[in-house]
Amino acid sequence: MNIYKWFGSAALVLIIFPACSSDNGKKQTAEESLPAASEQIITITAEQFTSSHMALGKLSTQNFSGRIHATGMLDVPPEYRAAVSAYYGGTVKNIHLLAGQRVEKGATLFTLENPLYIQMQQDYLTAKSRLNYLKAEYERQKKLLHENVVSQKKYLKAESDYLTILADYNALDKKLRLLNMNPDKLDAQSLSTFARITAPIVGYVTQVNITKGQYLSPNEVAVSLVSTEHMHLELIVFEKDITKIKKGQSIRFRLPDSPSAYYEAEVFLAGQAVQEADRTIHVHGHLKNEAQESDFIPGMYIEAEILVDEVEAPALPSDAVVELDNTHYILVKQSADNGLYTFVRRMVKTGKSNDGYMQILNADELGDAEIVIKGAFNLIQ
Repeated sequence: MNIYKWFGSAALVLIIFPACSSDNGKKQTAEESLPAASEQIITITAEQFTSSHMALGKLSTQNFSGRIHATGMLDVPPEYRAAVSAYYGGTVKNIHLLAGQRVEKGATLFTLENPLYIQMQQDYLTAKSRLNYLKAEYERQKKLLHENVVSQKKYLKAESDYLTILADYNALDKKLRLLNMNPDKLDAQSLSTFARITAPIVGYVTQVNITKGQYLSPNEVAVSLVSTEHMHLELIVFEKDITKIKKGQSIRFRLPDSPSAYYEAEVFLAGQAVQEADRTIHVHGHLKNEAQESDFIPGMYIEAEILVDEVEAPALPSDAVVELDNTHYILVKQSADNGLYTFVRRMVKTGKSNDGYMQILNADELGDAEIVIKGAFNLIQ
């Protein structure tokens, strides 16, 4: 018996026949090898195929996996953050910074003024001058001792004076370098009351806590910096899922404001401590494309999926598979002759579904068949 169905103005006529074996006992093709109980033959015209925007395709290999949903944020390691202060206090004289401004390592952030800086430079030059004299005296006394010309007491006194001034000289040298002063270029004519405070990292200014004329104490944070050169993911995963997570697994994440734009990362390590309050564990992930680091800002909230138990399997687009009475069907092209398309409805066994594809468990029965991957729903329904 023929069955006709009309679909609105498109006037799509379906001619449906129950599938059966031919009387002459010819062997079935690979495309006709599935159980006959699930089969129906459906015929439409080539014009109807085109006007309904139908499309044909074949099985393809896709990745399928379980997914663990997680939330978290983008962040940087502690060594990529800097809280800038001064080793020796002073009055802020010059500052030209704005939050969000990019600075290079070694760039001047602000300058301080303090008479103490003059005293430190003066002490350094004095120690340097005495060092040259006492070193020469020490070497002289050492030589005389070897010649038994002077007593050991005089030699030890010369050695003590020399080592004491050497320690003072080295200490003052390092103190001046902490103020970004170069002791090697310091002389009596170049003393300054100003000290430059520079950026210890390349990064962006996140906070400016000082104003011109303010006295900055050594224990106060003047400027906060953050670098985006090693952006990573800090995800929160429930305790029940942590045993499924392994290093190297893929992560897909997105920003809540851009739900359709996904980014790729991978698991780097999973935390070893459970947070008692909510029974969660932190998972650390690295971006696969480091060039995207500049797209993000530390502290951004993200939604993520960790892909676990990944397998490759034969699949079809989800639109190709139609569920009818708890059974899944597809349409396999049987022929295309004389302006007519003939399809056979076949039952398939499905598995996982990911990213618009559905795993086909009995793919071997379909072989290289052409399958309706777009427009199957109306024909099967």
